[in-house]
Amino acid sequence: MIKVSVVGASGYSGIYLIYALSLRQDVSLSFITSQSFAGKKISEAFPLFAKSRFGKNQVSSLSFIYYDEEAIASSSDIVFFCLPHGESSKLIPNILKKNNKIKIVDIGADYRFDDLKTYEEFYGEHNSSNELNSQFVYGLGDIFYEKIKNSQFVANPGCYPTGALLPLLPLFFKHVIDLENPVIINALSGISGAGRGLKLPNLFCEVENSVKAYNVWSHRHLPEIKEKITAALLANSKREEGISLKVLFTPHMIPVTRGILTTIYLKLKDGISERDIFAAYNDFYNGSPFVSILENAAGCDIKNVIYSNNCHIALETGKNKGEEGFLKIFSVIDNLGKGASLQAVQNMNLMFNLEPDFGIAGYSPFP
Repeated sequence: MIKVSVVGASGYSGIYLIYALSLRQDVSLSFITSQSFAGKKISEAFPLFAKSRFGKNQVSSLSFIYYDEEAIASSSDIVFFCLPHGESSKLIPNILKKNNKIKIVDIGADYRFDDLKTYEEFYGEHNSSNELNSQFVYGLGDIFYEKIKNSQFVANPGCYPTGALLPLLPLFFKHVIDLENPVIINALSGISGAGRGLKLPNLFCEVENSVKAYNVWSHRHLPEIKEKITAALLANSKREEGISLKVLFTPHMIPVTRGILTTIYLKLKDGISERDIFAAYNDFYNGSPFVSILENAAGCDIKNVIYSNNCHIALETGKNKGEEGFLKIFSVIDNLGKGASLQAVQNMNLMFNLEPDFGIAGYSPFP
């Protein structure tokens, strides 16, 4: 049995993570923490976890506790941190002092950046454990799986970066993009991406029958996307050094509960065809249990991936005069699944030398 604790378990990502883990016969939930629900049974706070729903692996009697470092460190093989930015880096160093073998997956932003100055600039927080940062592997499991397999610490990507980087990184690794032109990313996300906290702009009455852009020049996920793209450019070649990477990213909120549709516009290098792009994707994601390359954009629909850890990618190249060489890429993910909790479970599987899709459920009634 893999002994698991979840810190910050009552947010959307935490609850969906518990749901996914509760279906596993190889996982034992040791502790789940919550400031607001401490002392309550999980089935009382979230009737989703009523006794009759989960067969042998019962969690209905499990209660939320306040954060207890000693107990968690002594009774866990792995801890998932589902906390607001700036919080997990305060707690992780101390828990490692009590158990330096414990594995960590941070679903927050504290360890996603190679450059901590960028993190501190965009999040307005100081990483309280700078010395640990270099030990965290970026947890985009379908791309960095070999590194994740050998890591004790994984930083789960943000939801928008997951939807953008899965279609983009293979093309940057292959050096087929004309960097003299900007990469333009438009992303539309369901309301759950903003979290469970009560915020006026996210109330249903404010969002219903509307679509709006927000944080159009300052969204915190833009530097995360740029940093990982830049690393991919330089991974196998120095020929792109000195080029100023231009990425324009605009997030939008749409009146659905979950899901992200990402549309990417870019210019290909001369001589690169649509067939070359399909070949690059099929080669890169050959054998991937979660990433599918679709034959046309019409099938790239949020409803086909919600409640899953899947990412669907489609593409079309410009065919009319003046459009040749331009590429439109479309991707869809579930922001709570592939964009958070289920990708975290995928990373756990890799860290314990399991198949990446082992025990990952394809559907959930969780809203």
